[in-house]
Amino acid sequence: MNIQDNTARPRGRCIIIGACNPGPVRRVVNLRDDDFILCADGGYRACVAEGIRPDLVVGDFDSYSGEIAEGIPVERVAAEKDDTDTMLCLKRGIELHYDEFIIVGGIGGRLDHTVSNLQTLAYGCERGCFVLLADESNLATMIGAETVRLPRVEGYKLSVFAFGGRCEGVCERGVKYPLQDAVLTPDFPLGVSNEFAGDEAVITCGSGKLLILLCRCD
Repeated sequence: MNIQDNTARPRGRCIIIGACNPGPVRRVVNLRDDDFILCADGGYRACVAEGIRPDLVVGDFDSYSGEIAEGIPVERVAAEKDDTDTMLCLKRGIELHYDEFIIVGGIGGRLDHTVSNLQTLAYGCERGCFVLLADESNLATMIGAETVRLPRVEGYKLSVFAFGGRCEGVCERGVKYPLQDAVLTPDFPLGVSNEFAGDEAVITCGSGKLLILLCRCD
C-alpha cells in the first residue's frame, strides 16, 4: 500500500498503545525490535507495567498524570482539540512515513472511544495505510477497493460491514456463507457472523470502505 509521501519510509510497524488495556499488551501483539512504539496518553501506564519503552508519548494527559521516564520524547497537546489522542498518534506515525499500524488498547471502555477508533481506521484506510485495531478477543481493520486474504483463526467469527456508505462488489470466498458481487449498506448487517470454511478467507471490496472484524466466539 502507498501513502502520499514515499520518501524515507522506515522499516517496521508503528504500534500505538492506547489507554484502554484490560490485559497485557504483549498478549495482543508480539513486539519486534524494529517496531516504533507510540503511546496515546494513558497508554503509557501499560508500558510502565510491562517494561515497554515507547519511542514517543503523545496526548493532552487527561488520562495519565504521572512522570514520564527520562529520555522519552513527549508531545503535549491542548485538551481543547479536534483529534483524539489515538488519532494524533496515527497522524504522527503517517508523518514519520509508516504505513502499517497496530492499535492496542482502543477497544472496550467507553463506547464513544471505540467508535472514534473505528473512524481512525477509516482515516488510515483513506490514506492507503494498513491499520489494525486489536485486543485479546477482537481484530478490526478496514479496506478500500482491494482484496485481502485472512488466515483461518480458530474460534473466531468473521464479519464485514459497510462503513460510512455503500460498499459494492463485495465478495467473500473460503467462508461458510459466501458473497459474490454483493452490495452492503450501513443500515443492514448482511455480513455479520460468518465462519471460515478453509485455511483462509478471501475478501474483496469493489468500492467503498469495508470494515472487517474477527471476533472470538468461545
